[in-house]
Amino acid sequence: MNSSLQVVAIIGSPTDPDQLFRSALGGDSLQEELAKASGRDVRLQVVSWSPSEKFPQGVVVGTAAGTEAMDRVLSRIGAVRLQGVLQKYPAGRLLNSLGPLDQSRVFWRAVQKREDAVSVLRSADVLVAVDLAAVRTAWKTRQNNPSVAAYYGLASTLKVFATRFAQTTSS
Repeated sequence: MNSSLQVVAIIGSPTDPDQLFRSALGGDSLQEELAKASGRDVRLQVVSWSPSEKFPQGVVVGTAAGTEAMDRVLSRIGAVRLQGVLQKYPAGRLLNSLGPLDQSRVFWRAVQKREDAVSVLRSADVLVAVDLAAVRTAWKTRQNNPSVAAYYGLASTLKVFATRFAQTTSS
């Protein structure tokens, strides 16, 4: 019952992963915090858009070489500039969120192209969507594997871990 938990932190925005963890946890390690909250051994892996110094073994999907043809075409025809203009207005942000340049869609397409990223996500017991751009990837992965738990945000994940595993270890 006290087996190791495979946790995958998903970071879909181009923000530095180390900066996201620092701002949410201070100097603490996510792996240590999850282990403390759950009372179990936690093996943490990271799937992110940008590389991380703290997780060099993580899967990075946002490389220029891995950019999908559709993303390159949209960039060439000026859709990226249009997205920037639309981003200034509420209705424009809504349109952007429904379109192919939405960061969560771009990240999901990039993840699907990387077998190593898909493999890491499939092996997870728990998915943590660290930022909004990672939510689609966690959601789609959970749809394909309903036994995996998925949470949004580091603070809420730590709270759920403490509650969920405190109940299972005391019974």
